[in-house]
Amino acid sequence: MLKKIIKRTLLVASLTLLVTGCQESKEEHAKNMMDGDTLSGNAMDGYNTEPKDGQVGYVRFNKDQLDENAERKREIKVNREQMADMISRMILRYENFDDVATVVTDNEVLVAYKRADDTDRDLAADMVQKTAYSLVPSFYHVYVSDNPASFGDVQSLSNSTVYDEGYNETINSIIKKMKKSPQGKVDETNPKQPNVGPNTNTEAETGMEN
Repeated sequence: MLKKIIKRTLLVASLTLLVTGCQESKEEHAKNMMDGDTLSGNAMDGYNTEPKDGQVGYVRFNKDQLDENAERKREIKVNREQMADMISRMILRYENFDDVATVVTDNEVLVAYKRADDTDRDLAADMVQKTAYSLVPSFYHVYVSDNPASFGDVQSLSNSTVYDEGYNETINSIIKKMKKSPQGKVDETNPKQPNVGPNTNTEAETGMEN
């Protein structure tokens, strides 16, 4: 009986150490991630390592914490998969669209869509283009197409990386084909961020509630 109790005690202790070790590993990893972005290991003020659902994003840096030379060379990165997901979902909030496929690269957004039969082609392109622009950083260029073949073109890029051989040629070829469709009213050479989209237009303009 005593041996069984000892075994159970050792088992519980082992599990406790294992869980504690995992927790410490996560915390240490988060700390290391922060230390890599600061001088002298000073962590960002109020950094949320494990944000709650609905948590706002908040980061505060003191200028002395940053390496200015490194900051000038820092690349602006976005989660491309989440960005593509958000763009497709936002466009489908409009009643004018039935199907949307989006791919986000390092500086382009390509959107293939199927519009409702009673939606003007130019209007649809403008809605899709402006919605995508309203959701991405200003250095992005957006290309859209209602050509059914564009769905296959966009999907063909789904497993690509920007480092693949022939990547630029493939992207440019697809963009060239997409530009044969209406592109919307935002000039790609000067894409000012539009103040339109499912979250900013009125219900009368979009046909849906904000």
